[in-house]
Amino acid sequence: MMVLLACVSAYLRLSAAGVGCVPWPACYQQAAAAEAQHHPIARLAHRVLASTLGVVVLMIVLTSVSVRPRRFAVMGTAFAALAVTLALAGLGRVTSMAANTSAVALANLLGGMVLAALLWWLALRARRDPEPANSQSRWRASVVAVIVLIQVGLGALISTTHTAPACPTLPLCVPAASDLPAVLHVCHRVLAIALLAAAGALAVTLLRRGGHAARSALALAGLLLVQAASGTLMIALDFPLWLALAHNAGALLLLLAAVWVLAG
Repeated sequence: MMVLLACVSAYLRLSAAGVGCVPWPACYQQAAAAEAQHHPIARLAHRVLASTLGVVVLMIVLTSVSVRPRRFAVMGTAFAALAVTLALAGLGRVTSMAANTSAVALANLLGGMVLAALLWWLALRARRDPEPANSQSRWRASVVAVIVLIQVGLGALISTTHTAPACPTLPLCVPAASDLPAVLHVCHRVLAIALLAAAGALAVTLLRRGGHAARSALALAGLLLVQAASGTLMIALDFPLWLALAHNAGALLLLLAAVWVLAG
C-alpha cells in the first residue's frame, strides 16, 4: 500500500511540476499546462490510500503496545511511523495554502520515503528474527539509505523549481558559480555515481556471504542498473513523465533494499 501511495503521490507532484508536458521544454513552467495533467482520480486515490494507511499505522502502534513480551525497538519504530504519518497529514492540510511549494514537496516526499522505510522495517522484524549482526553490510546499507534520501531531495528540488532543462548534456554540465539549477543537477549526478559505488560495495559484501544474502545482492545490482538506465534515459528523452515515475519508484526500492539489510 505504501509503495502504491508513493507512486500516486509522485504522479501528482511531477505532473503538477510540468514534467512530461508537450512540447518540452517550452511548456514546462506554464502552470496551466501542468494543471491540465492533474487527474481527479489520482487525487481521490491518493486521499483514500493516505486515509487507509493512517488507520493501518494506528493499528500497528496499538498492536506493538499490546503484544507481550514487549519489543521496545518495534514499539519505538511504530510510534515513529505514527509521528511521521501525523506530520504528513498535517502537511497535506496546508499544501494548497503553502507559499513555498518546493519546501512542501520536499518535506512530503522525504516524509513518505521515511515512512515507507519504517513500515518496511517493522514488516521485516515481524516475519523473522534478525540474523547475527554484520557490521560491514549494515554500515554500507546505512550509507546507501542516506545517499538515496539526499538524491530524492535533490530530485524533488529540480522538478518543483522547474529546472529540469538546466543541464541537458550527459554525463555532466559545467555550471557557472551563480547557476544554482545547473549546480543542483551536477550534485544529483555526482551523488548518483557515489550511490552506484556505495550500493555496489554493499552488493559485493552480500554476495560474499552467500545464501539468502547473495540473492539479495543480485536483486540490489539489478535495481542499480535499472535506476542508472532510467536516470540516463530521462535526460536523453527530455524527461517523460512515465520515466520520471519509474525513476522515483526505483529510488524507493533502493531505500527499501537498504532497510532489508539493516533489519537483519
